[in-house]
Amino acid sequence: MSGSLAVSIPPSARRVLEELGALDSLDAAGLYPNLGNSVIWANEPPRSEMFSNDSKGYHTDLATLEHILLEVAAQAGVIVQHGYSARSAKQTKTGWSVRCEGEEGSRVIESSWVIDASGRHGVIARNEGRKVDRSTTTLAIIRRWRLEGGWPEADRHFTYIESYDTGWAWSVPLGDDLRCYTVMIDQRETEIAGCDLSDILDRELHRTAHLGRSRNGAQPVDEAWACPASLYQATRYARPGLILAGDAGSFIDPLSSFGVKKALSSGWLAGIVANTALIDPDMTEASVNFFDSREKLVYSRYRESSAPFFQSAAQSHGTSYWIERARAAKKAAGVASDSGLPQADIRHQLDLLESNLPETDVRAAFDKIRAKDRLGAVRGATLRIFEGPGVAGHRIVMEKRLASAHWPSGMRYIRGVDLLQLIEAAISHDQVPEGWAAYNASVSAVTLPDYLTALSTAFAAGFLEYDMEAG
Repeated sequence: MSGSLAVSIPPSARRVLEELGALDSLDAAGLYPNLGNSVIWANEPPRSEMFSNDSKGYHTDLATLEHILLEVAAQAGVIVQHGYSARSAKQTKTGWSVRCEGEEGSRVIESSWVIDASGRHGVIARNEGRKVDRSTTTLAIIRRWRLEGGWPEADRHFTYIESYDTGWAWSVPLGDDLRCYTVMIDQRETEIAGCDLSDILDRELHRTAHLGRSRNGAQPVDEAWACPASLYQATRYARPGLILAGDAGSFIDPLSSFGVKKALSSGWLAGIVANTALIDPDMTEASVNFFDSREKLVYSRYRESSAPFFQSAAQSHGTSYWIERARAAKKAAGVASDSGLPQADIRHQLDLLESNLPETDVRAAFDKIRAKDRLGAVRGATLRIFEGPGVAGHRIVMEKRLASAHWPSGMRYIRGVDLLQLIEAAISHDQVPEGWAAYNASVSAVTLPDYLTALSTAFAAGFLEYDMEAG
């Protein structure tokens, strides 16, 4: 299907899919399994990451994913207007008036709230002050190939990712014998005018050390096509009556298959915010501010986490493509760290951003816990509990949150573990397994790995400390 982008959905997206009520439908759809990634970055040796056997992801194309999600929405009671596309919207005294075009003509839909989930097109978002990152520009060129007999068994279910001197490439499997290849290039540095997109794609793939050769013997099944893939972000992602969800609000490089998960999580939270405002108008301001803070945090954390990857590619390849990207990411990361953005912790770890604590701090806290014969936990000297917004079911509510001198912005949940209840269990039981059992008996069942991650985070954040006897 030319024009339908292939997507990788990592296993970590299963929680948000479950919250959306879509997990069973995707499991039943027979999508191609996503078992891991094979990465060749900055001329380093190939490195493969396999996902655990008990948690699978999916490979599919965007059109198929959208079709499944629309069916799930319809089954949940959403009225889906098939064959229509939103073309424009204007704000009215009572909400919004959205003009849609379809094969049967045009129609206008009136609503008090609108969630713009129109992606890069941004029917409303493009007029809401969306900022394009002009430090770099990126163009994606895509094509699919079929290999008779299929790719090697060991590679069939893996996403390929490789950096090279003038860009980076990735390949997503859609079947045993079908793969989609994409290159991310800077159109300002690449001669495009008068060139065939298939020729440009072939030329760029030939620059790679491994990924291009993986097509040996394969035949293209459609024409190459292109789409813009430059970064942008909204100045504000939500206000009363309007929410910019997913790619309508911001776009990130799909370096680690995080783009689809980001969009799903954003859409999930957007629905919760709108629902909260409709049933509890007094919570409108707190809800839209919560969403805005969360989306800003996601984008800034992505820019911060991408900086080391771009820097290593710049050091290895030494080209302007990577040098400019490394410089821009480093600058953006510095701005993010100084911005004072509030922490938006989302229950059930839907986006793995509940805590921005450095992984090294959490790991060090975990190692210290493992080394102790008895935990000997006490409340942190600077621990304070205050009221702040959080997600409970399908609503934004004011709830108790934990903060400290080391983590003043506050949090409440880590991997679905309630830190407030965890602290009580940890203080009351010197043996970690006993604390875990007590937590499960009084709150809800969580796995030991999730409990240990939350416990380590509580120590790293200063919510818990060790008493003098514990050493």
